[in-house]
Amino acid sequence: MTSRSSAALQAIVAGILFSTGGAAVKATELDAWQVAGTRSLIAAAVLLFAFPAARRWAGGVGGESGVAAVFGWRRSPARRRALLLTLGTGCCYCLTLVLFVHAAKRTTAAETIFLQSTAPLFVLLLSPILLRERPAGRQLLFVPLFGAGLVMAFFGGADAGATAPDPRTGNVLATFCGLAYGLTLIGLRAAGRSPPAGRAAGTSRGTSSARGDAPVRPPGIAAAACGNVIVCLACLPVMAPLGSAAPGDLLIVAYLGLFQVALAYVFVTRAARILQAPVVALLLLLEPALTPFWAMWFHGEQPHLLTWLGGGVVALATVLLATVAGAPEEEGTTPSVSRDVP
Repeated sequence: MTSRSSAALQAIVAGILFSTGGAAVKATELDAWQVAGTRSLIAAAVLLFAFPAARRWAGGVGGESGVAAVFGWRRSPARRRALLLTLGTGCCYCLTLVLFVHAAKRTTAAETIFLQSTAPLFVLLLSPILLRERPAGRQLLFVPLFGAGLVMAFFGGADAGATAPDPRTGNVLATFCGLAYGLTLIGLRAAGRSPPAGRAAGTSRGTSSARGDAPVRPPGIAAAACGNVIVCLACLPVMAPLGSAAPGDLLIVAYLGLFQVALAYVFVTRAARILQAPVVALLLLLEPALTPFWAMWFHGEQPHLLTWLGGGVVALATVLLATVAGAPEEEGTTPSVSRDVP
């Protein structure tokens, strides 16, 4: 198997693992806070202990350890900027994780994932403000398409049921989840892009590099670990009592933390090293495609036709955006947006 085939397979497996989140959240009797907190506790432990890059919240070099790794950011402006960016992106990812669970507990899995998948819409709208990156004109053509899909999915007319007791509130939370995930992608883009010309030029004046002002890029997996840690801390006061949870419920949240978040994210990051972002984005469309079917299979959910149409429009807009983003990129335009974290 070639490296590209292996990377594609990992992206496919990640999409399948991501897609099981809605059905798994609905399968447990634990409340949303307990599911979100316990899932992130497990995911954070796996990421922090298994991957050294997840512990470099302030960037730094691979060989740095001990006191230098913990306190190095205090004497380096570049490291402080990297730490603040990691914390900010982690907070947005924290909101994504918590809002997803709360939305999945209240509305259908289809509504939840379709509305969260509108994140590229918010990236296109907010990138000029937050990143100072102007989307290409052809990318802006898809804003109305994303907007139409969002409206159709939001007003899909889901009726209250056993697995969707409060669909309207759930739809609102899922929409904000899409916004939070869009902000997460913007944070990851800010961490991964080249520094501004002025700042980069400043590092060549002889003194800035010695003072630790050289540009630092925090790894994306550090933001994912940071977000899961913040979820744990935020949910800790309302997670108890977990001692009375049934073994089946604990197995479900263990699966969510270990496989649906941590392992899936590792597969995505590995695939993204070899495959272009538009290819990864297209392969990860397996998540919104399969999520409703898992919920129908295990819980008997039947989304309305308008919900399916909205999800189809969002998927079409994502495919077209990924295709356009795969073309040569113009200077100063927003890059392709791929689904990186659930």
